Amino acid sequence: MTGPVDGSGAAGRGTEVSGNTFNGPAAFQIGGEQHVHFTSDSQPPYRIEELPAAPTVIPGWAAAAQPSRLLRAWYGVVPFTGREGDLDALTRWRDAPAAPLAVRLLHGPGGQGKTRLATRFAELSHAAGWTMWQGVSDQAEYGPSPVPVAPDGGPGTLLVVDYAERWPVLDLRRLLRDPLLRRGTAPVRVLLLARPSGYWWDGLATWCGDQLGALAEAHPLPPLAASASARTELFVRARDSFAGHLGLPPDRADRIAPPPGLEQDEYAQVLTLHIAALAAVDSALRDAVAPDSPARATAYLLSRERQHWGELHRRGVLTTEARTMGQAVLTATFTGPLPRGPHGRDALRRARPADAAAATETLLNDHQFCYPPARSDTVLEPLHPDRLGEDFIALSTPAAEGAAHPAPEAVSDDAAGHLVQRLLVAADDGDLPLPWTRNVLAVLIETAQRWPHIATGQLFPLLRQHPHLALQAGGSALAALVTLEGLELDVLEAVEAHFPEERHTDLDTGMAAVAVALSVRLLTTPDPVVHANTYDRLALRLHRAGMREPALVAARNAGALWRSVVEDGTPLLEPNLAGSLANVSAYLGEAGRWEEALAAAAEALDVYRRLADPDTGDPAAYRPAIASALANIGTFLVEVGRPGEALETLSEAVEIFRQLADPYAGDPVAHESDYASALSNLGLQLSAAGRKEEALAAERTATAIRLRLASPGTGSPATHDPDLAISLVNLGTRLWEAGQLAAALHSTTRAVDLFRRLADPDTGNPAAFEPGLAGSLANLGLHSSAVGQRVAALAAASEAVEIFRQLADPDAGDPVAHEPDFAGALSALANQLWPAGRREEALDVENEALRIRLRLADPGTGNPAAHEPGLASSLSNLGIYLSGTGRLREAVWVLIRAEQIHRRLADPKSGNPTVYEPVLANTLSIAAVVSAQLGSLDNALEATGEAVAVYRRHIQENPALFPQLHGALSLQADVLDALDRPDDAATVRDWLARHPVPEGPVHQL
Repeated sequence: MTGPVDGSGAAGRGTEVSGNTFNGPAAFQIGGEQHVHFTSDSQPPYRIEELPAAPTVIPGWAAAAQPSRLLRAWYGVVPFTGREGDLDALTRWRDAPAAPLAVRLLHGPGGQGKTRLATRFAELSHAAGWTMWQGVSDQAEYGPSPVPVAPDGGPGTLLVVDYAERWPVLDLRRLLRDPLLRRGTAPVRVLLLARPSGYWWDGLATWCGDQLGALAEAHPLPPLAASASARTELFVRARDSFAGHLGLPPDRADRIAPPPGLEQDEYAQVLTLHIAALAAVDSALRDAVAPDSPARATAYLLSRERQHWGELHRRGVLTTEARTMGQAVLTATFTGPLPRGPHGRDALRRARPADAAAATETLLNDHQFCYPPARSDTVLEPLHPDRLGEDFIALSTPAAEGAAHPAPEAVSDDAAGHLVQRLLVAADDGDLPLPWTRNVLAVLIETAQRWPHIATGQLFPLLRQHPHLALQAGGSALAALVTLEGLELDVLEAVEAHFPEERHTDLDTGMAAVAVALSVRLLTTPDPVVHANTYDRLALRLHRAGMREPALVAARNAGALWRSVVEDGTPLLEPNLAGSLANVSAYLGEAGRWEEALAAAAEALDVYRRLADPDTGDPAAYRPAIASALANIGTFLVEVGRPGEALETLSEAVEIFRQLADPYAGDPVAHESDYASALSNLGLQLSAAGRKEEALAAERTATAIRLRLASPGTGSPATHDPDLAISLVNLGTRLWEAGQLAAALHSTTRAVDLFRRLADPDTGNPAAFEPGLAGSLANLGLHSSAVGQRVAALAAASEAVEIFRQLADPDAGDPVAHEPDFAGALSALANQLWPAGRREEALDVENEALRIRLRLADPGTGNPAAHEPGLASSLSNLGIYLSGTGRLREAVWVLIRAEQIHRRLADPKSGNPTVYEPVLANTLSIAAVVSAQLGSLDNALEATGEAVAVYRRHIQENPALFPQLHGALSLQADVLDALDRPDDAATVRDWLARHPVPEGPVHQL
């Protein structure tokens, strides 16, 4: 009896990691991705710390001197109120079962109450037994921080990350993959706090689903009170709390009325109400008139800060006078906390270039006295809350020359108007980002959202003169930039001119937002060429930001426009049409929409063939594009179940690339990599067609090319290691098919090692390379098993399944892209569990694979042509497992279905008998065993007879089928004995004795 058909499908192939999909030249190509890499021993650019308990209440004397301290959410001076619905939603998210990792974004405008809500939720979670951590960005390199103690028991861990939109995207991704979050089996919940959601969040949420299998949800935080009466209640609650802390008697506090205009939008944020209440209480203590607007209330509290600095200076506590202290506070509000040296000193030196070193040190000490830092090793603690600090910037910064300041009560300082320029631009910096650049720009953009004179007088002029700075702000800041009122196209165009052409993980979302904003060019001209170029670039940027459907819409719009331009008599733009179509086909292919992808790629090929016509075009210029288009079409033909056409198409592509890469007549530097990819894809299809030796030869050549291209001495490992890993996987599969089992295991092991490095969350790119790692692990399990390494085989197969399970998760992953491979990995795992004696587990795992493949091959909703081979494979395997556990009649049913599919696939008129007849014979052999066990000996004899006939028909072309033939004949002899035909059984056994199976491990299909 033969063993189970390998889980990856027909003909016992291992999981394939196919080579590159080609794209013809286009106006904008889908390029590689730029990443920041960290060495394994590097300090990560963030810290995970235990979330500290709330501090004791601020002393009354300190609050009286600096009343703004009472506004900090940290102290919780005003009792938490409301938000029951939000707390209930957060609790349900936290306690949702069967989700090892979940991410939630709590977002809303500054002052909406995000930090208060998160603090309250953390308190409740701690009381419920959850371990509480916080993630802190460490771009300024504070130095190592104690690692929090891993939870010991308890329901799980809650990690809170504030200012998430200001984190570099790669840092957030690395944090979410931190090994500390994977210790133990308890669930982890990550609560991100940010002002905006938008592009940066959409990209991160997509990545969480694709790469972590984690559900990522947004939680918008609405205003706490919408009506004037509800706001009055919040004002009164805050007024009474502040009065109690500042010592204002209740009878005097009761006489403080809410400010007028509470129904206005500017009072929508709870922080605005608290500022108004605090200013009113402090005014009452001083027998002053309470401010009657949000701007005046903020200005009042800031004036109290200045009075505090001045009083300390007059008393000799501070050396620094109030105006100079104000400049230090502005600097800190822009930069955020920094290590004392050299960053803290350098920031102040730039802000006040005339200061001597001693004066800078004194100013740092005085500022630290007024604003004690949260960490003992930092200086320049900013003014809190953030909104108060931003208002301090706006009120301190003069309006443009000749214009009135938007807040008449503002106390502006000319030095504030030059501060940003001094902090970010210096002759000795070049283009190097400073440790505070990202934060300065983020704060500047946030301030500009509410204060137009900051946008027009500071931000826009800065970016006109130094547009490259916008790139250092990060993707979320770029996305926020485009929302500013009054932003003119020339600023965005200047910024866009500095965008990298290649992918950039941290900037992709922001660049997409800028591309969307610049699409207003569509309204400024009727020129279809401008429109098509705009859509092309928009599609590229959206695609890289993870917004696949909008990208496809934009790409299709571009293609339609280029087609109309060409049809209207501008043939010189046909290359743009072809390139746009090639990109459309690539986007469709990524979405698993193979028929549409094939149609777009075929149209692109038609255009390239016209452009390469020897009589009217330029054959030399467009041969590479033709080869790429043919390679794409070959890939799509495979997916739609047309393997014969795919083989013919891929062979043509390989021949063109071979000529292009010829070292004597072509350009190997330009085309060798594409030649290797085409060979790999051709090898895959040659194997599927049963032409194993040709397939192995093609993959050997491809691997040799990629080994040379990735050589550290003469090539570029960073560029070519991914392709080399693919070739090593495919070479292992081709060697395995040829029966060279030890060589196959060696090649596949090298591939796994390489993919592990490429997918390492600290030094590589898990998003790009985890699918390849999972595929190579599935093959490693198969090849380890073939040489008797059962324990290693089971471990590799199990790891492959876990990775694919996350990648194919229907709620958080991309099932269209990864479910077929997930099903194959499940079957491969079952194939390892069965011989290990874990039969019920094998049965359960194969049933899961079968459910996936039934859905994928459903004629109504799936793609039978592409997925029926895998479905039949699962059915055959399941027949073995059911019969092995005594469920014979169920086994018969599934084997009948498997046989029906294999007969259709092996039909000489509509299928591929070379590939599928041997697989049909394998299924028939399994069915014969089950029939014999049920006592249906005539059926068993008929099945073994047909299986033997098939094997004999194919043995000449494929000698590796000999063990299967031997097994089928042995089974046939047993059935003949059972039917009381000893002479016929003896004849069969005589043949078997004269033709033994070779000793040693034999390759099994």
